[in-house]
Amino acid sequence: MKVSILGAGAIGNLLAARLSVTGAEVSLIARGAALDEIRRNGVTMVTPLRRVFRATPQVTDDPHALGPQDVVFVCVKAHALRGALGTLTLLMDGNTTVVPMINGIPWWYPYGQPGPLADRPLESVDPGGILWRTIDPEQVVGSAAFVAVENDGPGRIRHISDQRFVFGDVGGRPNPMVGKIVDLFGKAGFQPRSTANIREAIWVKLWGNLGFNPLSVLTGATLGELCLDPGTRAVGRAMMMEAQMVADRLGVAFETSVDQRIAMAAGIGDFKTSMLQDFEAGRRLETAAIIGAVIELAERVGTAIPTIEGILALVEMRVRTRDTLRQSAA
Repeated sequence: MKVSILGAGAIGNLLAARLSVTGAEVSLIARGAALDEIRRNGVTMVTPLRRVFRATPQVTDDPHALGPQDVVFVCVKAHALRGALGTLTLLMDGNTTVVPMINGIPWWYPYGQPGPLADRPLESVDPGGILWRTIDPEQVVGSAAFVAVENDGPGRIRHISDQRFVFGDVGGRPNPMVGKIVDLFGKAGFQPRSTANIREAIWVKLWGNLGFNPLSVLTGATLGELCLDPGTRAVGRAMMMEAQMVADRLGVAFETSVDQRIAMAAGIGDFKTSMLQDFEAGRRLETAAIIGAVIELAERVGTAIPTIEGILALVEMRVRTRDTLRQSAA
């Protein structure tokens, strides 16, 4: 199986390190300092048991050299996906399966859905419907990654905890590639499973990102601290409950409760969320996919979500203040 990983961030490097030992033909698409470091020294990963593991996947910045792949795992930030389309399309033909490993509500979410979604692209994550028109949803396998992993410099990651992945066809159809991807991840030592209800898995993953990532930006606290503090836990839970109301109106049937999801997050411990890592590094935040898309969906189904909207306003102010201070210091 020819497998490409698009993006050498934390998740991309994790997949490159672990999938490269499966026997699949694995390649990593990287740029800049990450490309140089991985070419010289491979991907270095500190495992949850604090063991150092080094892998040497094929790495390149030239998708032309690779050609069409059987599977492409897209591991860029949601807001960076449109900029990566040129690279992605060079890795695809009509038989390629695309697996977005992206936080938040994905661009493909309305595909085949009834009522207020009805195949209408989401402006919050896909302005103008460019992704919708470019990537055939029938070639997409949805995913939800329940892992805690941090960047530790170019080509270096710390795998903190968890290694659960959920995969499912976005149209709910039988799809042999889902089973092949689950098998591949099992060979890599992950804990994968397939589902006929990938949207439920997307929402369960989203609950944690939505409820605590923005609060981490506002407070600077770790995930464990946010879950254990009664005040921030209550705010995060209120946001998750509002999101559940939206999902309920969209017909999502949950097998996991909000309180179970909070317990899952608390079990990760003192981990900086990806959004806090981005904030501290001065990078753009994934607020559109994690928060903005939920607000857009709430508007479509006529559900009020005041806590989520209020937290987004505070995060946006915090980012503006950060950027102003950085410009003043420059």
